[in-house]
Amino acid sequence: IAVDGGTPPRSGTSQLVVNVLDINDNIPIFTESLYKTKITENARLGASVIAVSATDADDGLNGEIVYSLRSKDQDLVLGIFEIDPRTGVINVKEKIDFEERRAFEIRVEASDKGQPPMSAHSKVLVEVVDLNDNAPEITVTSVHQTVREDAATGTVVALVSVMDKDGGKNGEVTVKIKNEVPFKLETNYRNYYSLLVDGPLDRESLSKYSIAIEATDKGTHPLHSTSIFIINVSDVNDNPPVFSDDVINVYVKENSEVGAVLKSVTANDADSNQNSKISYSVLQNKSNLLLSTLVNINSETGEIFTLQSFNYEELKTFQFKVQATDSGVPPLSSNVTVNVLILDENDNNPTILAPYSELGSVNSETIPYSAEAGYFVAKIRAVDADSGYNALLSYHL
Repeated sequence: IAVDGGTPPRSGTSQLVVNVLDINDNIPIFTESLYKTKITENARLGASVIAVSATDADDGLNGEIVYSLRSKDQDLVLGIFEIDPRTGVINVKEKIDFEERRAFEIRVEASDKGQPPMSAHSKVLVEVVDLNDNAPEITVTSVHQTVREDAATGTVVALVSVMDKDGGKNGEVTVKIKNEVPFKLETNYRNYYSLLVDGPLDRESLSKYSIAIEATDKGTHPLHSTSIFIINVSDVNDNPPVFSDDVINVYVKENSEVGAVLKSVTANDADSNQNSKISYSVLQNKSNLLLSTLVNINSETGEIFTLQSFNYEELKTFQFKVQATDSGVPPLSSNVTVNVLILDENDNNPTILAPYSELGSVNSETIPYSAEAGYFVAKIRAVDADSGYNALLSYHL
């Protein structure tokens, strides 16, 4: 208003409009100083994690906000997450694995476009939710490469450990042996077990066991894995040699060649290696026969051969035992009875008995002049040391 000094005074007015120009004197303000969210592992690439939001009281470019992830000391975060600079939406750009990392702290920056720009910061805590995406892992450590077939019940054969990378119920595991074998698992402490002998072993029945160990987790959709563990059963000398027969009858002609093979005997031993290596020997019996002058045996092959030519007229039969002994410690043995029956050969001439037995002798008999045909003159007797048909005699003039 302007007023003059006259009487009456006169005045004039004028209206002024003042426009206040904005300066960038306000920083952006996040709606939350700390954001919290969850995301399941293995989320698809591009999936939204959370949207952050900030406001700026300034106007124009001074109030326009750009979002970014701070680059200092969060290289891992920058490799897995990205943020839309305009909307503030944080997305997944690489695979998230609960077993590698269970939570992330993302530092977010909101900057205006003023000159100079002003910025504010906030944190986003992302909890990774586990999925049951890992089957249990079984590790078997052998205590012994082989186990003796006479191993006592409770003998430790191997140590078994189980690990599941998942968490919670997804990482809890039960372990069992799937197949029927004389072994069992015994818990030492959580996820560690001993594999023990739980029954008699017999290498001759089964020399190798394949043990299927199965581990199953307790996830909603359980995962399992199986490990096959091979156990070899080593032999102990628990089987004696066995002959197929208890008694063997051998027939040999008298006057046979010295050194002729009478019989080859064989025994079998169910054990292996040295425990099944057999040697043969002749056992002296209680008779007065000196067997060492009659027969001998090849200790390796079991061939029985003669040491003399037999004479049926002097020895018709004899008996002895052959012993088969293995090479185990201690050695085991068994016997077989061998009956040798000597067959007669026609090797003896008939002998005329007295009084007509003298070689070249002339004997006379007196008969009456009136003797008719068929009159008994004399009886000639003869014997033959052979037997059977060989001793059946006929007489001729």
